[in-house]
Amino acid sequence: MTQRDIIAAIATAPGRGGIGVVRISGRDLLRFVSDLVSKPLQARRAVLTAFRDSAGESIDEGIALFFPAPHSYTGEDVIELQGHGGPVVMRQLLQRCVELGARLARPGEFTERAYLNGRMDLAQAEGVADLIEASTALAARAALRSLQGNFSELIQELASKIVALRTLLEATLDFPEEEVEFLTAGRAADQLTAIREQLERVIASTRQGSLLREGIQAVLIGEPNVGKSSLLNRLAGEDVAIVTDVPGTTRDAVREQIDIDGLPVHIIDTAGLRETDDAVERIGISRT
Repeated sequence: MTQRDIIAAIATAPGRGGIGVVRISGRDLLRFVSDLVSKPLQARRAVLTAFRDSAGESIDEGIALFFPAPHSYTGEDVIELQGHGGPVVMRQLLQRCVELGARLARPGEFTERAYLNGRMDLAQAEGVADLIEASTALAARAALRSLQGNFSELIQELASKIVALRTLLEATLDFPEEEVEFLTAGRAADQLTAIREQLERVIASTRQGSLLREGIQAVLIGEPNVGKSSLLNRLAGEDVAIVTDVPGTTRDAVREQIDIDGLPVHIIDTAGLRETDDAVERIGISRT
């Protein structure tokens, strides 16, 4: 279900860098970019070319890569323009794509098209987002396994076993007069037990994946000057919270994320709990 419109977006992170990428997806892209690149493009070949504006002047010089449908990320024609990663250059390239008839892609639309065109399933599409948002190496590896289809294969295997078990059940209902007991002959009870055990393992792995993705929140709560901020600084490995002997130094919550054996832990230091006449400190205690 290839989309008719052409979409374009800057695919690299905002800011300045040595390289920036503008990605384009749609139909008949070779014709679309004929006025933008100075050299003809070949499938999956890096071409050094100038990127031209409407007057034929060079915007930048870089690499153009063409991935013809259906063997591309989105399943449509895809072109990546790799130029110098300055914000001005990237905006000019993107604006040129819009002038030629493309529209700005919505957030996540390239992956959405990959899903709609059958290049990945929903679990893999979610794996893309998890991989981008991963805050630890362990979380990144887990997201990559999902993106590569490991989780989808487990679900498909479970679905196949359930269908096979359902077949035995329906055979027993449809042919009750037969001497063969399909459920007994097919060891249906053993199959059901195995399916249940495998399903429990899958659910446990999803809980682990959720922890790796979202992390654990740990709130440091106690009276003033018992070492909450010092503990936060020790765990973070730097002075992220102010530490003094004056009670009530910490008023706003101080948040820091650390990595413990690949698990993201969000630690929150809070105002010390006590009775006080200080109006500002009371607000901090109320938030705690």
